[in-house]
Amino acid sequence: MAFKNYIFDIDGTLLNTYSVAYKAKEKVLKEYNLPFDKKMFDLGFASTSEKSLELLGVDLNTPLGQEILKKESIYYNEFSKDIEMFDGALEVIKYLKDNQASLAIVTSRNKDEVYNEPKLDELLPYFDYIITASDVVNPKPDKESLEVLFKLSNWGKDESIFIGDSSNDSKCAKSFGIKFGLAGWGAVEEVEHDYYFESLKDLKKLT
Repeated sequence: MAFKNYIFDIDGTLLNTYSVAYKAKEKVLKEYNLPFDKKMFDLGFASTSEKSLELLGVDLNTPLGQEILKKESIYYNEFSKDIEMFDGALEVIKYLKDNQASLAIVTSRNKDEVYNEPKLDELLPYFDYIITASDVVNPKPDKESLEVLFKLSNWGKDESIFIGDSSNDSKCAKSFGIKFGLAGWGAVEEVEHDYYFESLKDLKKLT
C-alpha cells in the first residue's frame, strides 16, 4: 500500500451530515430572530459545534448563547435520521483493514457526539484510534489532535495520510507534516491538498 496509516475526518468525509447541520442551525437562529449566513455556516461546518455557532454570531459566553447551543443540539438530533454514510464508506474501510492498514479518526466532534452517533456504529470497530475534540485543548485546525494520535500510535509520518473535506483538516495535516487527501465527495470549499479523491472508492488506488 502507498500508505500504512489512514486518518479520517467524520463529517463530510465518512458521514453526509451537511444538510442536517444546516437545517438545525438555520432553524435555531430563525427561532431566536438571528441572521443565518450560509457562507459563515460553510466556514464553520468542519469546526466544533461551539465554534460554528460563534462564527454565525452567537455569543456563547451568555445564558442566551448557551440556550441556543443546547437547542441547536436538540434540532440536530431531530434531523439526524437523515444522516447517511457516504457511498462506499464501509466497503473501503473494510478493504483498508483487510489489507493491513491502520486506521484512525480525528474529528472536531466531542466524544459524546461520536459514540452516540448511530450511523457510526458499523464503522467505529474498524478504527484503531479515535481522537475527538474532548481529547485535546486545541481541536483542528490545530495540529494537537495529530500529536496526540501519533504519540499513542507511534506511526511514521511518511507512512500516513489524512483524509478530510475541509481547510481545517488540511491545515491540521500540513502543520503536523503529513500528506492530506481531499474528500472531493464532501468538500464545500477549495482546499489545499496533496491528493484529490472523487469518491471514497478512489482510496483503493493508493494500494
